[in-house]
Amino acid sequence: MRRTPPRYIEPPSPLPPNLSFVLGLSPSVMTLGLANMRQLMTSLGHPERRFESALIAGTNGKGSVSALLSSILKANGKRVGWYTSPHIYSARERICVDGEPVSLDAMEEAAARIVPLRETIGYSYFEALTAIAFHVFAERGVEWAVLEVGLGGRFDATNVVQPKVSILTSISLDHRRILGDSEEEILREKLGITRPGVPFVCGKLSPNLQSMVNTKASDDRTPLEGFDSLGKVSLVRMSFEGMRAHLETRAADYGEITLPFIGEHQMGNALVALRAAEIILGRVERLEEAAEAVSLPGRFEVVDIQGKTVILDVAHNDEALTATLKTLTSLSPREENCIILGVMRRKELLDFPRELPGRVRRAYLIEPIKEEAFTSPELLDVLGVKALRDTGIDICIERFHADENDWAGFIRRVLSPSNPCRMLLVTGSHRTVEVIGRQLRTMGLY
Repeated sequence: MRRTPPRYIEPPSPLPPNLSFVLGLSPSVMTLGLANMRQLMTSLGHPERRFESALIAGTNGKGSVSALLSSILKANGKRVGWYTSPHIYSARERICVDGEPVSLDAMEEAAARIVPLRETIGYSYFEALTAIAFHVFAERGVEWAVLEVGLGGRFDATNVVQPKVSILTSISLDHRRILGDSEEEILREKLGITRPGVPFVCGKLSPNLQSMVNTKASDDRTPLEGFDSLGKVSLVRMSFEGMRAHLETRAADYGEITLPFIGEHQMGNALVALRAAEIILGRVERLEEAAEAVSLPGRFEVVDIQGKTVILDVAHNDEALTATLKTLTSLSPREENCIILGVMRRKELLDFPRELPGRVRRAYLIEPIKEEAFTSPELLDVLGVKALRDTGIDICIERFHADENDWAGFIRRVLSPSNPCRMLLVTGSHRTVEVIGRQLRTMGLY
């Protein structure tokens, strides 16, 4: 059986006034340092001190690890808060308690506490939402908060907590204008979430990056759990129906588990989440139950529509896009595959353009949001016009953007028999998945 797609949470219009103010702040405006967050926490009575926390950084995999870790803790009797970003359909997705998105009323109550502080504390969009999450968690009696770092680590708003376990999922080139021009520089920023004496669980890294982690952990006396020491995970079978893997750690052999996400790269994420849960709980029970309960919009969601299989998968940087393509073609031959792709202008595509020709028959290039995303002709130029034509990919340039009304017609075209591809991968930015997912829902197809 395919997994039931996550519920789409449609906020009413208009939003409550204080929350509307917060969400109206520009997500692209950031502040350097933790001074704003410390002032916000003081003004709110330090809600971040009223729960234990696990802090998760990394280029890719944070959402998968945080979702599974949260579910494991809940299945083992903990009251759990989960903070993730960005959202796809509603800001409520960012703040969950015991697996359920909190209400707009709860978010508004917290927002009403911090909006009046804007004149004295020039907080950013992400700082405000993080403060709202911490206030909600404290008010709801959360025991453990699983916190996904927004960007980097050292200066991220979430890093104001004192975690009981820190987690690094992966490192690759992304956000170079902010975090640095090399993987080594990016790693240094993300290692800012570690603390002396606090266990640090690390995903799979290159030997050079792992050496840097080892040195810092030794210098800071941070108990390190490197990926090679976490245990073993092996693929049993994978299909569009789901993925089974065998999981074993130093603490226990968990046998075969149905993992909540599809893709071989997700096996390592599952092992990282499991080992972090063992550190917190001592012993993990009901792992299969926890994995089955995970729900995360836009992570290789598979749904059958009008004789075609639609896959909605957020892959917002080069490494993630490449991994998604590899997963697709491990399950479906090139001649059956097409991609609906939209990418933000700030993203760099390095390996992905070389991978694309051998893995899809047709590419629809879209502009999911005006001005912030590549236009379709710009994206074609980034991918390489000649290389795509020489390999026989059908290129479909879509010249409208998210503010226009052509999406229903576009959906009908890609689902029609005139499209020879049976597998439709919707990927790229969160906004790409949002605009297509919303349109499918509006049309009653999803």
